[in-house]
Amino acid sequence: MDITGIAKSHHAGIPKPSSKKEWKLSDSLREQIAEYAKEDAAQNVYMGNKFLALRKSEVAKVAPDKAALMGKD
Repeated sequence: MDITGIAKSHHAGIPKPSSKKEWKLSDSLREQIAEYAKEDAAQNVYMGNKFLALRKSEVAKVAPDKAALMGKD
Protein backbone atom coordinates (compact mmCIF):
# COMPACT_ATOMS: atom_id res chain seq x y z
CA MET A 1 0.00 0.00 0.00
CA ASP A 2 1.44 3.39 -0.94
CA ILE A 3 1.28 6.53 1.19
CA THR A 4 -1.95 7.80 -0.39
CA GLY A 5 -3.69 4.53 0.44
CA ILE A 6 -2.56 4.83 4.06
CA ALA A 7 -3.79 8.42 4.28
CA LYS A 8 -7.14 7.54 2.78
CA SER A 9 -7.66 4.59 5.09
CA HIS A 10 -6.62 6.67 8.11
CA HIS A 11 -9.24 9.32 7.37
CA ALA A 12 -11.97 6.83 6.49
CA GLY A 13 -13.30 6.66 10.08
CA ILE A 14 -13.53 10.42 10.59
CA PRO A 15 -17.12 11.65 10.31
CA LYS A 16 -17.76 14.50 7.92
CA PRO A 17 -19.14 17.77 9.32
CA SER A 18 -22.90 17.92 9.41
CA SER A 19 -24.49 20.30 6.94
CA LYS A 20 -27.09 21.32 9.53
CA LYS A 21 -24.36 23.03 11.57
CA GLU A 22 -23.33 25.25 8.69
CA TRP A 23 -22.71 28.83 9.80
CA LYS A 24 -23.22 31.97 7.75
CA LEU A 25 -22.64 35.61 8.54
CA SER A 26 -26.08 37.22 8.40
CA ASP A 27 -26.67 40.87 7.62
CA SER A 28 -27.92 41.58 11.14
CA LEU A 29 -24.84 39.94 12.64
CA ARG A 30 -22.60 41.92 10.30
CA GLU A 31 -24.32 45.15 11.39
CA GLN A 32 -23.92 44.22 15.05
CA ILE A 33 -20.20 43.54 14.56
CA ALA A 34 -19.80 46.89 12.80
CA GLU A 35 -21.60 48.64 15.67
CA TYR A 36 -19.34 46.97 18.24
CA ALA A 37 -16.28 47.89 16.17
CA LYS A 38 -17.31 51.57 16.12
CA GLU A 39 -17.88 51.55 19.89
CA ASP A 40 -14.55 49.86 20.50
CA ALA A 41 -12.73 52.25 18.16
CA ALA A 42 -14.18 55.23 20.03
CA GLN A 43 -12.74 53.75 23.25
CA ASN A 44 -9.45 52.85 21.52
CA VAL A 45 -10.04 49.13 22.18
CA TYR A 46 -9.43 46.25 19.76
CA MET A 47 -12.13 43.57 19.94
CA GLY A 48 -13.87 44.61 23.13
CA ASN A 49 -15.84 42.47 25.55
CA LYS A 50 -19.16 42.77 23.67
CA PHE A 51 -17.58 41.54 20.45
CA LEU A 52 -15.74 38.70 22.20
CA ALA A 53 -18.95 37.58 23.89
CA LEU A 54 -20.78 37.68 20.54
CA ARG A 55 -18.01 35.66 18.88
CA LYS A 56 -18.04 33.11 21.70
CA SER A 57 -21.81 32.66 21.39
CA GLU A 58 -21.60 32.22 17.61
CA VAL A 59 -18.78 29.68 17.92
CA ALA A 60 -20.76 27.75 20.52
CA LYS A 61 -23.56 27.31 17.99
CA VAL A 62 -21.39 25.36 15.55
CA ALA A 63 -18.40 24.04 17.49
CA PRO A 64 -18.49 20.57 19.00
CA ASP A 65 -18.70 20.21 22.76
CA LYS A 66 -15.09 19.24 23.42
CA ALA A 67 -15.66 18.31 27.08
CA ALA A 68 -18.40 15.85 26.09
CA LEU A 69 -16.25 14.39 23.32
CA MET A 70 -13.40 13.79 25.75
CA GLY A 71 -15.75 12.19 28.27
CA LYS A 72 -15.38 14.95 30.86
CA ASP A 73 -19.01 15.95 30.80
